[in-house]
Amino acid sequence: MASIVPTSEGGDFSEENFTILCPNCHRSFDRQPREHEFISFLSEIINANDSYSNVQIEPLLGRSTRYRADLIVKRARETLLIECKSYLIGSMARSKNIISQLNKYKEEYGDCQMVLAVPGSLKERELEIFSGENVEVWDIGFIAHNFKQQIIDASPSYYKTLFLTQLARASKPTREEELIKSLEKCPPGRADCYVYQSLVGDILEHLFTPPLNKPIPELSDKTLANRRDFIMPNYSDKGFWAFMRGKYGADYVIIDAKNYARKVKKTEVFQMANYLKQHGAGLFGIIVSRQGGDSAGCEHTLREQWLISQKMILALSDEDIIEMLMAKSDGRPPEDVLGRKIEQFRLSM
Repeated sequence: MASIVPTSEGGDFSEENFTILCPNCHRSFDRQPREHEFISFLSEIINANDSYSNVQIEPLLGRSTRYRADLIVKRARETLLIECKSYLIGSMARSKNIISQLNKYKEEYGDCQMVLAVPGSLKERELEIFSGENVEVWDIGFIAHNFKQQIIDASPSYYKTLFLTQLARASKPTREEELIKSLEKCPPGRADCYVYQSLVGDILEHLFTPPLNKPIPELSDKTLANRRDFIMPNYSDKGFWAFMRGKYGADYVIIDAKNYARKVKKTEVFQMANYLKQHGAGLFGIIVSRQGGDSAGCEHTLREQWLISQKMILALSDEDIIEMLMAKSDGRPPEDVLGRKIEQFRLSM
């Protein structure tokens, strides 16, 4: 038996908040799913919906150059060419790559409506990009709303449980939505720096506790020269945070909150670097600021600190924080956003 809305996220112990899973499905729900599982789940619920027909799974397209699409489906008199992505989009480059991929499929197939299906929420900017290229987006909200009964009747799987969670939470505001609204209402600037700092602490605790311990606020080192806004002890022995301990010395996660109207510059990176010590708090830090870091001094100094001192420092913006809260709301690991930021940083070196 598995809880639909985890008790750690506000779920209760009522009968409606639990679903029965076999041991294999329970293990599947506890791990990161594979993309083909999303394709399989989506094809099942589409097949069961009377508004759709002729579902083709992973058909081959083209002659001189061959492509394998995810799904081709009939909806009334139009054909849908559906590309499924199980990960968060998260960047302009990925959005453009998906659009390019769909256009290649359409050139080979002919007249059709391009569709992107994702088991998560997209940001407004991403939705605008796809809409501008005539790509219909099926995100977690769209799929849950339009295939509600088919989801309820579907075979047990990770994705059934994920979408049941969405259906269960759709009737009331989530904690993530409340935090996003609070973030949007907090104006940048010195006057509200402590309001912002407190809000960042609440957000990080909601996102990462557990597996991380609760944030310890305003802890100074012995010399009192360096005061960190938050320190989150990391005793995790599995998953992303265990990897961060082993690879990046993240025994503790150091966080600085900057309620700046401007972007973070190299000065703030040097300040964070002073907090990070191999035999002290560790070598991983996060600067949370409204606009993130600039592309000159901040980015250069981040690279310098990694190359010379192996200090991994991330500069996160409001957009990154909101993306993590949206991932949490969707039932996906918010640390995926951090992992992608590190991936982009390392691969750009």
